Amino acid sequence: MTIDLASCGLRAMKKERTRQALSQAAVAIVATEGIDALTADRIAAEAGVSRRTLFNYFARVEDVLTASIEQVTQDTVAAFLARPAAEPLRESVVAVLAGLLDDPVFAQAFVLERAAESSPATRRFLREFSDSQIDAFEVGLRQRLGADADPVYVAALAAAAGAILTRMTRLIVAETPSADPNDASLTRRHHDVIRRAFDLLFSGFDEAALSESDS
Repeated sequence: MTIDLASCGLRAMKKERTRQALSQAAVAIVATEGIDALTADRIAAEAGVSRRTLFNYFARVEDVLTASIEQVTQDTVAAFLARPAAEPLRESVVAVLAGLLDDPVFAQAFVLERAAESSPATRRFLREFSDSQIDAFEVGLRQRLGADADPVYVAALAAAAGAILTRMTRLIVAETPSADPNDASLTRRHHDVIRRAFDLLFSGFDEAALSESDS
């Protein structure tokens, strides 16, 4: 049996384009009308596909909205775990962060935070989603730091990292409420405040505290 690699590649590209179109449609709906307006029919119509196609890609309507951010979170944790084991924790985080901040998903996060300003339902949804991200960060930290790491240190660092990503995005939204999310200067500002926040974070997270104290 001969496998047509070219055809497989084209199918994969088409699937990814469809997935991106659905995600972008969901973000656009929430940005203009809030999460209460998000339905399978609306997303499918906006993306130019059938309702059945939507559910071929996503199990739930909410998954369409967060799929790209979840993928970036998973990729970030994987990249963090792939860093050299002997590398200082701060260096590993900074190295992974540099790649993360270049991802276009930050424009999507900006749009969702802006929508949450006028939609309590969207705000609740984002809080729940942020909590799931922190859970992923905590699992990754446990795997990287090992069984002897202080669970308080691990949980606190995961929570702080998650809060930085969400709160710094919210700060930029407050500073520039009508800016284009894809504007390069906005992206640079977003990156700068997140980097600065992580610098502040690690000025207080002494790695000597990794092992649980007996006190």
